[in-house]
Amino acid sequence: MKANLRLSVALPLVCFVLGVLGAVLGNTMLIKRESPTQARYAAFSGEPYAIAEARAGTPAKPFSNTTSPFVAAVRKVGPATVNIDTVVMRRQSAFGFGDPFGDLFGGMEPFTRLVPSRGQGSGLIVDAKNGYVLTNDHVVRDVVPNDGKIRVGLSNKQTFDAKVLGSDPTYDIAVLKINGGNLPAVKLSPKEDLEIGEWVIAIGNPYGFRNTVTVGVLSATDRSLAADQNSTPLEGLLQTDAAINPGNSGGPLCDIDGNVIGINTAIIGGASGLGFAISASSIQSAVDEIIKFGRVRHGWTGATFWDITDRLATRLDLKSTDGALVVEIYRDSPADAAGIKPGDVVLEADGRKIQNAADMQSVLRDKRSGDSLKLRVSRKGKSIDITLKLADTPEQLRGNEQ
Repeated sequence: MKANLRLSVALPLVCFVLGVLGAVLGNTMLIKRESPTQARYAAFSGEPYAIAEARAGTPAKPFSNTTSPFVAAVRKVGPATVNIDTVVMRRQSAFGFGDPFGDLFGGMEPFTRLVPSRGQGSGLIVDAKNGYVLTNDHVVRDVVPNDGKIRVGLSNKQTFDAKVLGSDPTYDIAVLKINGGNLPAVKLSPKEDLEIGEWVIAIGNPYGFRNTVTVGVLSATDRSLAADQNSTPLEGLLQTDAAINPGNSGGPLCDIDGNVIGINTAIIGGASGLGFAISASSIQSAVDEIIKFGRVRHGWTGATFWDITDRLATRLDLKSTDGALVVEIYRDSPADAAGIKPGDVVLEADGRKIQNAADMQSVLRDKRSGDSLKLRVSRKGKSIDITLKLADTPEQLRGNEQ
């Protein structure tokens, strides 16, 4: 009886122990390290590789080198991305420092020599048939006035001499012309519904390391950035943490599908993960104007606008510092023809509230010669609606359009 009792107690205990060991061993067999390709699958699909396998009932297909969206995007955009090398001759002291005899010649420096100054950047072929290359204005800005040279290099080792077709510092863009056949090209994407956090890819020529690819995310949109306090800020910029370095300027920023959503243009010195690109959707019309006219025909009002300071508001008996104050009108200009007068305060432009002169410049940035501009102005306390037709900026005033 006692033997039977011991046996009846022992059997369940043995079964329990064996069950626990079986579960532990079973789980140990199931827990296995994902391979790099399985990890990539999880990163893009949003679910673990093993769960996808179980859900589908068949082994999930992880990304390989041939199916990775990063690789596909680079294969699409990379061939059209070019390296830009510039050479500008600059006058330099023959002594390697200030001319010690300059004072003897009335401040002139006769002991100087011309030395080559080299620069590097990136660009994007946007028209294969006509050989048009898009880059930043600051990459080639010094070439034309200094009779410099531009050389464009493709990833397939082809190189071409290039000339500047036109440029625009407001957008920091320039269009180059090269003569070549069978060129690769991509279009700027009109995509505007960008998602913060989506993958982006930067391609370019950082520090001369050609055809470099870096990856990050879209950190923010609609940023503004000025080189200094006296320069007009670039607007509508895309911010990314994809590595952008000197030499990347002018190269493409594309999304995971290979759509060119921006042109890399700026970084914050000393910062990490702060790169900026001009939104592709904001510059297409400007690129078209440069190709057609050699420049962007910015709409000109013929009025000069100031911010309203507290002192000005008190002096002019204004109730607020909001708005852009009209301080000067050019004779026979669109503003003059529409009846705008010095002392008027622009409160709205095309339905957008104007708080300062920068807001007014922002509205005019995307306006072209011949466009209409609807203004709501305050004159001696009364609100007046005025519509004017913008003109092409006179040549002597270009670069200071208002």
